[in-house]
Amino acid sequence: MRLRWGILAALVTTLLLPAVTVTAARVLNPTAGPWVRLVAFTPYALLLYLGALLVLVVASQRVRGTWRSTTRALALAALVGVAVHGWWASAPFVATRPVSKGAPLHVMTSNLLFGGADCGRVLRIALDHGVDVLVLEEVTPRALARLRTAGIDDAFPHQAGAPASDTSGTMVFSSSPLTRVRRLATGFGSYAMDVQIPRVHGGVVHLLAVHPRAPVGDAEAWASDQRVIRRAAHRHQGPTMLLGDLNATMDHAPMRDLVALGYRDAATEAGSGWQPTWPSAGEVSVLGVPLPPLVAIDHVLITGGLRAVGTWTFRVQGTDHRALVAAVDL
Repeated sequence: MRLRWGILAALVTTLLLPAVTVTAARVLNPTAGPWVRLVAFTPYALLLYLGALLVLVVASQRVRGTWRSTTRALALAALVGVAVHGWWASAPFVATRPVSKGAPLHVMTSNLLFGGADCGRVLRIALDHGVDVLVLEEVTPRALARLRTAGIDDAFPHQAGAPASDTSGTMVFSSSPLTRVRRLATGFGSYAMDVQIPRVHGGVVHLLAVHPRAPVGDAEAWASDQRVIRRAAHRHQGPTMLLGDLNATMDHAPMRDLVALGYRDAATEAGSGWQPTWPSAGEVSVLGVPLPPLVAIDHVLITGGLRAVGTWTFRVQGTDHRALVAAVDL
């Protein structure tokens, strides 16, 4: 009997302890790097709470006295965890998919992973889906040369940003003119600009093409870049799009701050369901086992009367990020 309850206690601890740790990180927003990275996996705590709840409900039917009270109390705690995490994770699933009112603007973001991505594939995705504005991160000079060989200059005659030999090369390619281009003070390449689109009220959509640093080490550089992006987002009035590899999920505090400013995640608003973008399937392995996409860190955020009507992700060979395309009603 003692062995049986020892195994039960170990199983419940194995499920509940990491789940509660994730919940605490999501609620308290600690700034240390490991905690910031842990928040990215907030949705998976729901599975841990569900597993613990099932084990505890079964166990509570087989014990008496103090043990029954204990298992029921823990089951109640697990049920609260299920409810809270279910609420946090539900938005992309419960939203009603909007119907487009006209010809939507299509935008796309793709991280090229030090320029190693299949650039021809990136351009084909953009052309096949009628992309109007393409934001690429980690564009190296060689990657830009491959893009030009594939015909990106003909497809997108208006360009901003610059390639770089490291991760800071961010570029915007557009079928419409780009004006008022200025660099943002993030560690990687981020830019603010206007896209001239006559059919939108005022003829301009503001664009923030961003790539903040990843939350490695103590994550202070990540937090600093996120503050720069938040300030830039706060300055813009009217139709605005913010897209790129944000190195954050919608559970991270900086992303929730953007929502508080009035920005909406396109995948959430379009009811697209679960669309993780990192790591791209087969590009990252642990102990020789390829990982599936686990977290959504590439985003399109919109505000100022814009409305997302659909989002899609696509695998690109040579990069650990899936490309993200969004259709936006103007």
